[in-house]
Amino acid sequence: MSGEGGQGDEAVIRRAYRAFGERDVATLAELAAEDIEVSTVTGLLAGRSEPYRGRAGIEDYFDDLASTWKKIELQPQSFHHLDEGQILVFGRVRAWHDRGLLDSSNAWLWTLRDGRVIAVRVFADPADARALITGGSDPSDPG
Repeated sequence: MSGEGGQGDEAVIRRAYRAFGERDVATLAELAAEDIEVSTVTGLLAGRSEPYRGRAGIEDYFDDLASTWKKIELQPQSFHHLDEGQILVFGRVRAWHDRGLLDSSNAWLWTLRDGRVIAVRVFADPADARALITGGSDPSDPG
């Protein structure tokens, strides 16, 4: 799989966003490392206290998506290459639920190794993610 380096990693991430939009769990599993960890707002809303882990976790995530949201769209807008294998993406989330529409800014921190996604972390508040670019401390890091 081509995915070596920044532009290759970005291509993998763009492919993952397309697969998410198509609800293509098989492609997402193909792009993921076996030990992937995905930390999402949906997981918190679904009552999870831990990230989704492994390729089976991707399936659990999609089950939680279906039970939490009527429809959800991710709209990546800008890609920022950080350290080797890390790309921070800013964009929007549009999610429909029983009480209406949530349309908000969002950020995702993607970590890749050898062309595969090893972690995705969702920031519901992009200002928290922006600290990763500006050199500020990560507000969710207890250390």
